[in-house]
Amino acid sequence: MKVKRVAVTTGGVRRLGRQIAYHLAGNGYRLAVIYNSSPANEIKNTSEHLKKLPCEAKFYKCDVSDLKQLKRTIDRIGKDYKKIDLLVNNSGVINKIDFENITQELFDKTMNVNLRAPLFTTQFALRYLIKSSDPVVINIASLGGLLNWSGYIPYSISKSGLIKLTALLARKLAPRIRVNAIAPGTIIIDGEEDGAPEKTTIEKIPLRKYGKPKDILDAVDFILNCEYLTGQVITVDGGRAINN
Repeated sequence: MKVKRVAVTTGGVRRLGRQIAYHLAGNGYRLAVIYNSSPANEIKNTSEHLKKLPCEAKFYKCDVSDLKQLKRTIDRIGKDYKKIDLLVNNSGVINKIDFENITQELFDKTMNVNLRAPLFTTQFALRYLIKSSDPVVINIASLGGLLNWSGYIPYSISKSGLIKLTALLARKLAPRIRVNAIAPGTIIIDGEEDGAPEKTTIEKIPLRKYGKPKDILDAVDFILNCEYLTGQVITVDGGRAINN
């Protein structure tokens, strides 16, 4: 009997992370879903939806900015699933803030979650990734890592760093592990507008429309299916980056 593939998603209970988890579950993956501060009702909703697919999914509460806690969590996942075929580094924090009001606490938290955590999650997962026949890492970056979002300086720096980290890991871990990133533009998730970054005006988007979760999921599928792809950033933004 063929052993099902195992996917680990950080920030997998809400918004885009949840959509990715649902998509992977629908494609036969066994899931390890890492979450931290998501409300109990969100965890329940995600869990119940996954059970209907049906899907084997386990949830792991973890503050990814706490490296000791993060390592323990990844090792628990490794013990439970024995291997990791796909790691999706999706956890992130975003705050709109004027330059004059940036604090060390905010800056450090943003860097720790958006940049440091993906680096060490991948490092801690390495021993389980190499047990896969085709291991893949996908980092969820942002258009803010490519453009100059002066109202989101800590966030943009962290996502720029994540893009560079993607290239560095792709080079370091080749040829065994493929590492790529997706940089979403404005993605509208019905019913989950709270906590989302503000929309760019649609006139700035050449395709004159906002993105949907399916647009990101198509990029996930492309990365998984294209075995000759590594070190790349797929920008899914309706052309916003070229209209800067």
